[in-house]
Amino acid sequence: MATIKFLLQSKKDLAPIYLRLSIDRNNVYKRKTGFHVRQEDWSDKNSMPVNGGNDEEQKKRRNNLKSNLEKLSTKIDDKLNEANKSGIEINGNWLQEQIDIINGKQQKTDVDRLVNYIQVYIDNLPFKEFPNGKRGVSHGTIQKYTTLKHKIEDYQKFKKKTFYVKDVNVKFRNDLLKYFTEVDKLNSNSAGRYIRFLKTVCLDANLNGYEVHPQLKQIKGFTEKASKIYLSFDELEIIEKKTFEREALENARDWLIIGCYIGQRVSDLLTLTKTNIVKRDNLELIELTQVKTGKPVSIPMAWKVREILDKRNGEFPTKLSAQKFNKHIKDLCEIAGINEHTEGAKLDEESGRKLKGVYPKHELVTSHVCRRSFATNFYGEMPTALLISITAHSTEKQFLEYIGKSQNDYATQIAEYFEILKQKLKKEPRMNILREAN
Repeated sequence: MATIKFLLQSKKDLAPIYLRLSIDRNNVYKRKTGFHVRQEDWSDKNSMPVNGGNDEEQKKRRNNLKSNLEKLSTKIDDKLNEANKSGIEINGNWLQEQIDIINGKQQKTDVDRLVNYIQVYIDNLPFKEFPNGKRGVSHGTIQKYTTLKHKIEDYQKFKKKTFYVKDVNVKFRNDLLKYFTEVDKLNSNSAGRYIRFLKTVCLDANLNGYEVHPQLKQIKGFTEKASKIYLSFDELEIIEKKTFEREALENARDWLIIGCYIGQRVSDLLTLTKTNIVKRDNLELIELTQVKTGKPVSIPMAWKVREILDKRNGEFPTKLSAQKFNKHIKDLCEIAGINEHTEGAKLDEESGRKLKGVYPKHELVTSHVCRRSFATNFYGEMPTALLISITAHSTEKQFLEYIGKSQNDYATQIAEYFEILKQKLKKEPRMNILREAN
């Protein structure tokens, strides 16, 4: 059982009072209380100011000090119980922090603590300024760092320890990565992404004058090249022409085709209604605001989408959940014979982790196939900038990575346009204006 005791370590006439917290034989911590006492007022035997006094002033001084120390002891004991319930590590730093908080010398938010600085970073994101003049970030970015904060909170409970910004070193990164993959069951890319977010937060703390570990620069996030599963135009045609006995699969098929021609995430796709269809300058558009990014998007009505709406009396397919949509499109792809052996990763129900391998393609199809199919199929068929206006990627580089293209692929596309332009210019007659010589 933990014990709290006060003691002096100085023979000076006015000596600082220390608090000693004994958790067990191997965990004993001493820190200054912020109070001082005259040697004549102190009882080593009782570890408290002596009772009474020769005069009223001395008696009052001793009683007030005793009362303050007793209150401090009670509050430290309460803080200790709270920390034990929350799984927080008790050490000398923790003890000093609690004494300072009780004495009003330190704010409870203690910005040096890792979780608290992540919150500071989140609070400042709406005011972040970029070199291009942009200010603020998307709701999606704020959500990513909020999730990081929750994950670090969970990690602290798992380790029964409170971490500070300066604790983020190579060992911390490796231990956290192990926790992400083995305990939190994150896939490798997600784990690497959160490591990158964490480094960004710590670099920001360093810029603002907070101590960071010398190894911080050695910490790196990572992204493993993932398989880009999409449905080609030929595969979509096979699915479109296939007749399914179950109405649920017919309905999911129509959502799938629409999704592959408007390029939106399932969170935006499955909420569409006829109210999202508008006409501007005789142009029929599907307009929405993306749930994840908060960006408004206008998509010209593709002929395939119009055909589906026409057969449904102008209405979108029947509503269904993302989970059911995910299951139905796997089933309909299997029935349609989309079974080519494809490299990818799928969720293993026993381990709860994604396992890499070669599987029939229909097993790898998820609801995300809509957006990726649109981006991949139309890449090269229309200017990339127009595609990005629909997918709402932040940069061309991000878009190219999304569909598995490199900068070299982009350069190849430009070269092809140059060749088309060259041939076009050769065929068109050109007028040469001759000036008369003076």
